[in-house]
Amino acid sequence: MNTLRIRRMIAKVFLFLFLFLFLFLFLGLACVASWPHVTRARTHQHEATDTKSRSEENCYDPHDSNEIRLWDGVAPGAAGNDPCRDIPFLRIFPGRTSENSAHVAIIVIPGGGYDRLSDRKEQEPVADYFSRELGVTAFVLYYRLVQRDGTYHYPVPMWDAQRALKLVRHRSSQFGIDPSKIGLFGFSAGGHLAATVALHAASDFDLPTRDGIDSVNANPNFLGLGYPVISMLPDQYASPNSLKHLLDGYDGREKARLEPYLSAQLNVPPGLSPVFLFESMDDKQISAENSVMFARALREAGISAEVHLFPHGVHGAGLATGIPDEEEWPGMFRRWLVERGFVH
Repeated sequence: MNTLRIRRMIAKVFLFLFLFLFLFLFLGLACVASWPHVTRARTHQHEATDTKSRSEENCYDPHDSNEIRLWDGVAPGAAGNDPCRDIPFLRIFPGRTSENSAHVAIIVIPGGGYDRLSDRKEQEPVADYFSRELGVTAFVLYYRLVQRDGTYHYPVPMWDAQRALKLVRHRSSQFGIDPSKIGLFGFSAGGHLAATVALHAASDFDLPTRDGIDSVNANPNFLGLGYPVISMLPDQYASPNSLKHLLDGYDGREKARLEPYLSAQLNVPPGLSPVFLFESMDDKQISAENSVMFARALREAGISAEVHLFPHGVHGAGLATGIPDEEEWPGMFRRWLVERGFVH
């Protein structure tokens, strides 16, 4: 009897151990199977955080002394006061200063198709290079972008870009800048914006409100362009995205008027300041014919221009570091500025 009882107890112990081992293995496998999902969830969460932080870099921060609002109050045409959407501003990158001379300023205008400023390669890296290597005071312009409902389409980006130039010239003594040595350098759609402001400097683009700064000369002293959008004519290599966004809401006769007016190849004025332009002939986003047409128009108008059409390059590359051919442009631009007496 005692032997039977002992055997039953041993059987129960083995059964208990078997059930415990089974549950342990089952739960362990379930946890292992869930690890990739947990990892992916954490990765997606991290990516979302990174995306948010990248977006916030384009937002105005009133506590950052290096950021300058274009208007002290509400900007003309503003739909609100959102620092990430409604407040255009400049971010300054101070250059080397000397005791007895003021120096050059370059306003960098990044691209993005007029509805975004997503490519950081055209923002801080370029401005930092201009400031550090050329010794100029550089500014990055964060202009208002066209929203999904059409808010901030033409002419709002032009108001912001022209105001940036006038503001820098108006406050040139504060920044230690020679007011006769202020240039624009625009990339892609930002190149279109820079060219439009330079070519139509006599216009205020029907700015609805004005103050003392708006009476300042709006002519840049030089114009730099990197793989620019030039044309707004659909049958002359217009960028579909830039055209769609900038002229969102326009149609009929008014759109037909604006397309040629905003096509730089058709609007080169006499006496335009010197131009530096680079483009790659294998540009896969914006047809290189934009730059070819503009170079031809500059030559026909007798405008001083240095144009570099590289066999190879990458659209949106900014300084193009490590990209054969195109990576030569920063050094070429520096020599161009030296030859014209802007930098030493």
